[in-house]
Amino acid sequence: MSTEYGNIPEETIDAVLQQHDIVETVGRYVHLTKQGKYMKGLCPFHSEKTPSFTVTPDRQIFYCYGCGTGGNAIKFRMEIEGLSFPEAVKIMAEESHIPVQNSGGKPESPQDRETGRLLQAYEWSEKFYHFLLKNTEHGRPALEYLRGRGIGDKLIDQFGIGFAPDRWDTLVQFLDKRQFDLAEMEKGGLISAKQSGDGYVDRFRGRIMFPIANRSGKTIAFAGRVLGEGQPKYMNSPESRLFNKSRVLYNFGQARSAVRKQRQAILFEGYGDVIAAWEAGVHNGIATMGTSLTEQHAAMIKTTADEVIVCYDGDNAGQNAALKSIPILEQAGLQVKIAMLPQGVDPDDYIRSNGGDRFTNQVVGDAVSTTKFRLSNLRRGYKLTEESGRVDYAKAALPVIAALNSPTEREVYLRELSSEVDVSFDSLKQDCNLLRQEQSRRAPGPNDPGPEYGAPPGGGQSGRPDKYGGGKYGKSRNFGREGQGRRYGNDRKADAGEDVRYEQRIRPDRNLLPAYQTAERRLLFLMLQDRQAADYVSQRLGDEFNMPEHAAIAAYLYAFYAQDREPDSSRFISSLQDEKLEKTVSSIAMMEGPREWNEQVLDDCIREVRKVPRMQGIERKREEMMRAEKSGDFLLAAQIASEIIALERQ
Repeated sequence: MSTEYGNIPEETIDAVLQQHDIVETVGRYVHLTKQGKYMKGLCPFHSEKTPSFTVTPDRQIFYCYGCGTGGNAIKFRMEIEGLSFPEAVKIMAEESHIPVQNSGGKPESPQDRETGRLLQAYEWSEKFYHFLLKNTEHGRPALEYLRGRGIGDKLIDQFGIGFAPDRWDTLVQFLDKRQFDLAEMEKGGLISAKQSGDGYVDRFRGRIMFPIANRSGKTIAFAGRVLGEGQPKYMNSPESRLFNKSRVLYNFGQARSAVRKQRQAILFEGYGDVIAAWEAGVHNGIATMGTSLTEQHAAMIKTTADEVIVCYDGDNAGQNAALKSIPILEQAGLQVKIAMLPQGVDPDDYIRSNGGDRFTNQVVGDAVSTTKFRLSNLRRGYKLTEESGRVDYAKAALPVIAALNSPTEREVYLRELSSEVDVSFDSLKQDCNLLRQEQSRRAPGPNDPGPEYGAPPGGGQSGRPDKYGGGKYGKSRNFGREGQGRRYGNDRKADAGEDVRYEQRIRPDRNLLPAYQTAERRLLFLMLQDRQAADYVSQRLGDEFNMPEHAAIAAYLYAFYAQDREPDSSRFISSLQDEKLEKTVSSIAMMEGPREWNEQVLDDCIREVRKVPRMQGIERKREEMMRAEKSGDFLLAAQIASEIIALERQ
């Protein structure tokens, strides 16, 4: 029986997951290193220096032990590109030439509904700002400024440019009248909460508004330029569930068809450059909006282009940023060229001063190789009219040339250098060869160990022990090694030590989960691997898990298998459509430990799970006993103590 998710047929979701391997999907955005059966890398969803982001090829899922984000290939694309579930599936289906037919099926998840409301709010806000710019007295000064910059009505309409009046609640009133939840709008970055905590105010005031769209062309944020004097001069929307500046490129959605057709993208620093270049006929321009280029940006470009021409400002900051962008783009597998601008000139100014044709032919058309750019940038720091300057420049330039793999390229640049510094080609070539030998000796060999990562963790999210997590009822020392049929309640020191060591192997955090949580996670882990295990747990425990999310996962898993489906963690995650449950399942699916099970293993786990209500009952009795003692009713206290003893014997 077929079901649908957000109007996407289940068959389409299956096909998308089959065509999009998790390692290939993640590898476009994250540099992964193989470690055993895992792939490890730095998480793209939060800042970290030690890799905690883990991909499991055989289960087709990812999970970050640092921030808890996890899921399958579809979930990764949703998170990395700020897409809803239906959007991600449709884009991935399009990339794999899988036909998508919408049907009226299961309603969207709460997360997708929230995303949909925010997208609608951003769309209406864009139209509202655009109207204010073109049709009101508030917008007249901004309109005159834009026209003075060469941005006419056609470009204003093309890029949806608008204006936010210098008032406190223009957008707040607009959204409130249309019954948008203002708290949700604040969370989504459209408005700001008052410092007093009582109400909301407009985030953007007195600014020209440039809509920022995702790759599907839907507005997800704004960039605002102050009109007149004021700080900051440029301001972007804050990051939200829709917008992450490290994963969004300005104009990418609008430029995508031109980029794909030419297999080339022109990378600018700001939206003003993109708009000016568009007017000049350059329709494959995109920008990083004032933020540094990231690996995620480069991976996005690589999905549609083979070559990037970096066209940053001609000042020192722009040239240094261009230098930093080269290795990031090259590591993504892109061919890179640099468009050279006069010192201190940005693309927008160049186009307005020299015209679009000259920019297209003499700047973009004459873009140089990265090596030539590096050498040109180096040359600025030396006086070639002096002998010492020529010698120093030659010493600085040789390592750049020596790093080239092509002998032909090395010879071309060595001959140019020979002419520039008035040193013989043969001498430079000899020095270059010596440098290459030195570089070869320093390079790590194929058998050298890679970066030291910890053993693949498996327990997932750390849980802070509650009142049943410590002391008499608490730690997992009584929870035996799964898969070997050990009974609970064995307090031998050797067994306790082995259990703790096992827990430390499967989970990186030092604060072990309470025994019942560990048991519940172990049950779910085995249920994900084996349908018969799920049937066994269903008959003997049902949804009587103590953790609400575990009970929900179990119920969903029973329903998943009831559709006659085979165990598949990746596909099961897509069926959940609940962000919190997806993260929990991803964490559980990444657990280490034996996958084999027998009835005794399951029974031991079930027994540990069922202990908790009894423990809670004992705890309540203890509280009753203490109250009776405080009130002086020692007869009642003795009676309750007898009941506690009976419960403990059970």
